[in-house]
Amino acid sequence: MVRIARAIIAGRDGPTLVAQVSPSSFQSTDVLSLIAEKDISSDNQFVILSSIASTATELLASDTLLTQARQIVDKATSDSVDHSFVSKYIAFSPQVRRILAPIDATDCGKFICIGMNYVDHCTEQNAPIPTVPLVFNKFGSSIVGPGDGIPLYGPTSSSKVAHGGTSKCLDDGNVVTSKLDFEVELGIVIGRTVPRFTPASEACDYIGGYTVIHDVSARDLQLEANGGQWLIGKCGDGYAPTGPVITTLDEFNLDDKKGGAGDLQIECRLNAEAVQSSSTSNLVFSTPEIVSYLSKFMTLESGDIIATGTPPGKNDWIDRQIPSDVVECEIEGIGTLRNTVVDTVDSVVESPESVRGYDRDTPERSTNPRQGPPYHSVGLPSKQRLKDSVCVVTGGARGLGYGIALRLAAEGAKTVVLIDMKQQDVTEAASQLEKELGSAFDSVATSGTFHGLACDVTDHERMKKTFDHIANVISPSGRIDILVQAAGIVGETNLKTHEVKPSNFDAVMNVNVKGILYGCQAALPYMLEQKYGRIVNIASIAGKEGNAGMLAYSTSKAAVIGLTKTIGKEYALEGITCNCIAPAVVRTKMVADMPPEQVRYMTEKIPMKRCGKVEEIAALVAYAVSEEAGFTTGFCFDATGGRSVY
Repeated sequence: MVRIARAIIAGRDGPTLVAQVSPSSFQSTDVLSLIAEKDISSDNQFVILSSIASTATELLASDTLLTQARQIVDKATSDSVDHSFVSKYIAFSPQVRRILAPIDATDCGKFICIGMNYVDHCTEQNAPIPTVPLVFNKFGSSIVGPGDGIPLYGPTSSSKVAHGGTSKCLDDGNVVTSKLDFEVELGIVIGRTVPRFTPASEACDYIGGYTVIHDVSARDLQLEANGGQWLIGKCGDGYAPTGPVITTLDEFNLDDKKGGAGDLQIECRLNAEAVQSSSTSNLVFSTPEIVSYLSKFMTLESGDIIATGTPPGKNDWIDRQIPSDVVECEIEGIGTLRNTVVDTVDSVVESPESVRGYDRDTPERSTNPRQGPPYHSVGLPSKQRLKDSVCVVTGGARGLGYGIALRLAAEGAKTVVLIDMKQQDVTEAASQLEKELGSAFDSVATSGTFHGLACDVTDHERMKKTFDHIANVISPSGRIDILVQAAGIVGETNLKTHEVKPSNFDAVMNVNVKGILYGCQAALPYMLEQKYGRIVNIASIAGKEGNAGMLAYSTSKAAVIGLTKTIGKEYALEGITCNCIAPAVVRTKMVADMPPEQVRYMTEKIPMKRCGKVEEIAALVAYAVSEEAGFTTGFCFDATGGRSVY
């Protein structure tokens, strides 16, 4: 049995074919200890199958590949798994950034639906039980995955129409429907090409597996618009959530002579309230009968999907859907598919099942794969640009410095030294970063990458001795290749110039300017000796434009920009680059400690109307310290959401 899924996994490019495995299936003490250490014992984990197939259709079409997939899953869940196997084949839930539909829209040639196929549904509707299957269709473009949004595009109080089929023209507010309906259905996924006129007794040979289909309908378009527009009422974007997995046929009892789907519990819940509940024992036509019937008229191919009909249920919710309604479709032996109603496809919904094993919240992701980037890549290295580098990050115990340190290591840095004020803070940060690096990128715990040293960046002699210690004791090569300086303080804010205390001004300048200078002076001799080095100083948009109420901070960051430009020019012929990054407000602890009015003042100036993310700044730093940025020095990179464009 293989439970096939597709996922975005940290450290891997694009969607990855995986098998979902319950944590109770693992027997290896090494794997179980890692699961316990990561505190993910309730999560589903994943076995990577991309070494044998790139898509579910490719896998399902080949008995040989399916056998290989079963062998990998069996090995992963055996009691004899070494670390090299774990690293190659097991993706733990914290690595999984997003679960996608198991069948991509481009791999689904035909999406066929069967109507009125439950005896109890026919009874509920006072409709005769069909003598042959009632067939209609959706489009592959309707497919979305677990956690993706179902777009409503509903009318507002000022809308002149109730649905988009009222007028041939575009409507104010882009109205589509006011009667969205939700139905759970068992989905057949075709594994191998079905020959024309295949008898029901042979149909199971061509069924690859079963999945959960959420049949979304715009009932007003389907039944009311211009006499009934079935096509547009059924085929809208997001109208066919699919997943979370395809369970292969060997999981089911094929002795039931109904394709293993003779008695599976099936349920749909709206905001945790059951609105449909039945069993596939009530199917009018079994899954083999449906496949056989359709083969009379068409050639079914690998990746084709057949939604087998919906059970009975109350539909009094149709006139009151609101964005944030959560719909769960569950089928025994397959799993639960959870999606949320959203205003439009541009709306953002944070939904747990799209990330980290279906039940852990991870923020900031698109609701629809057709909006934004093809997959969430911020924070994920595309290649090992910093392989074997020795890096120093000041202010590395928290905030920007912490996030930057993780990214440098993920890009291949051999050694990352964190410098901050307190030894306990940097020791704890180094330990936690080791765990995060192992969890997010290597599947197994790492060791020896991160080192923590306590040092006051305003102490010139102490800084020099600290860097000497790094080069002569910690660095395996005696080198210091990269210096990123994120140590900084804001000082007292929300003060006009005549209210600023000299002691506050001096304290900010000491850390933010002298600290940067002393770091450069300590690192440059080693970079000069090796004829190579990368320095990135964290400045601020405040240094370019000035922030009212932040005289000391703005002045210090302007000084950092000037210092960076000077160093960039002075060492341009030595293989050393020095650049800075000027972010707008980034959501860190330092920002969280600012007065709310100060944060609002800064955020309102950003065209994107949000704070930056640590991962976004870290990604920019990773480029700036790489060899790829070798022709850029003395430059101030912008990271302000459009606030600064010069």
